[in-house]
Amino acid sequence: MLSAVVGHSEETDAAAVADELLEQSHARLGGTAPRAAALFAAIDFDHQVLLDAINDRYPEMELIGCTTDGEISSELGFREDSATLILFASDSVDITAGIGRGLSQDVVAACRSAVEEAKRKTQQPPRLCLAAPDGLTAEGQSITATLQRELGRDVPLFGALAGDQLRLQSTRQFYGTEVLQDSVPLLLFSGDFKFSHGVATGWKRVGEPGQVTRASGAVVHEINGSPAIEFYRKYLGAGSKPTVELPLAILTGSNEVEYLRTSWGEVDEATGAVTFLGAFPADARISLTVADRDSILNGCSQSLAIAKANLPAGAEPAAALVFSCTARKLILGTRTGEELKLLRGVLGDAVAVCGFYGYGEICPEAGHGTTSKYHNESFVTLILAD
Repeated sequence: MLSAVVGHSEETDAAAVADELLEQSHARLGGTAPRAAALFAAIDFDHQVLLDAINDRYPEMELIGCTTDGEISSELGFREDSATLILFASDSVDITAGIGRGLSQDVVAACRSAVEEAKRKTQQPPRLCLAAPDGLTAEGQSITATLQRELGRDVPLFGALAGDQLRLQSTRQFYGTEVLQDSVPLLLFSGDFKFSHGVATGWKRVGEPGQVTRASGAVVHEINGSPAIEFYRKYLGAGSKPTVELPLAILTGSNEVEYLRTSWGEVDEATGAVTFLGAFPADARISLTVADRDSILNGCSQSLAIAKANLPAGAEPAAALVFSCTARKLILGTRTGEELKLLRGVLGDAVAVCGFYGYGEICPEAGHGTTSKYHNESFVTLILAD
């Protein structure tokens, strides 16, 4: 059996936050000892106080987490400057943690270390992985692809990159009682349980497709053989720059949208190169996309519907982990809280929900497959079921 409970606190003092999180969680556990937890917290807390208090209550429990650009839970809905904690309990599923350090120095070594540590702690076959890496010291697609290779093709990877409330200076990652930077913490779920997922955006294609003809990592130099910025200015006018509201879609061979890549507007005016938040595949076919608040919320509904439809017959949802993009929050503004209302409408009031807004989302393609990709401006739903 797999179960989960959630706590969420808006207190400003870290000690008070820890007390509230643990009081809520302990009451709902009903005496059951949790195996593992994930903590998602705003950047300005004293995170060491939070971790020490949680460890004092549950010293045998595995824990990971990160700082965010907004938190979401079934307890309080969408909040900023808060902390939310989800605890997992099971008498049959192993949930083990691993940590990789020094992402900026060696992505492969860091990811390998995290995966190998988590695998050493279990004898059961891994089923899925949850990760919360630093995305400011290493590029998201590189982290995602490397973790997926280390996990193997049959173990899907979920999560999001840590945030720092859009300061874009430094994020924090949590592992046990350690507050870290430049790291990749993960939880590995192993054994017999059910799960399903969905991912969608709400953005829609406009204009004619183009092709990336020269790129290096996250920097696109040319589209259709011309400076990349010209592709944007063809539609947006002279002097315009990319914005988070107008990401590029990476297209499949059948011209379906595979995932999005966005830019904060970083343009080299001398060369026309545009820097994005993730790497582009070689010779990628792309298209400009647009969205409004209603279509973004529709993307949330699509993600939920895909996850619910793919849940195995007879499986009862025990928890949902959700990961949404900072850019979605910026555009939704005062309507950001509606994403939780949509969750409630699909999952009901009894399912524990926890997640955060970060700097890019990680999951396989929409509702199927096990090879995960790094997404921008997406809403990811992961349902864990008993």
